[in-house]
Amino acid sequence: MIKAGVLKDLDVFRAFSDVQLEGLSKIIKKRTFEKGALVYKRSYRADRIYLVTKGLVGLDKLEPGEKIGISVEHREKGELFGTACFMKPQEYTLTAVCQKDTEVVAIDADKLGELCKDDPDLGYKFMKEVAQIYFERYKAAKRQIHEMVRTPTVITALSG
Repeated sequence: MIKAGVLKDLDVFRAFSDVQLEGLSKIIKKRTFEKGALVYKRSYRADRIYLVTKGLVGLDKLEPGEKIGISVEHREKGELFGTACFMKPQEYTLTAVCQKDTEVVAIDADKLGELCKDDPDLGYKFMKEVAQIYFERYKAAKRQIHEMVRTPTVITALSG
């Protein structure tokens, strides 16, 4: 468990009331990881959502059996990751690897779901944070597509 006052200092939780923070504090645990440690693997059940409080986490596309993957995104202090817990089939879509010694707060996704049902205002505030993450991913994907279209790769076939 983490103290509600500590949560209030994190940007993600600034809009939450003291009562909401008290409820959240009961379902949150602080965890530490060394550089190179896995927080979770792709396809594992998404049972936690995480918030970086110190360090850096890479979200990598790592196929089964591979030791090196493609780094898709990074999360640093104040940023959420592991939000796949809100969408079916509730499996992580990327592998989370600590790029530095890292501290996170881990939020129990099932208990968070219960809190959101019991307190729709809390759920709304939390979903706004999650929606922002997916909107940023959408904008990044749009930029990448724009770059590919703007500077297309030309492949020429030789006759003969």
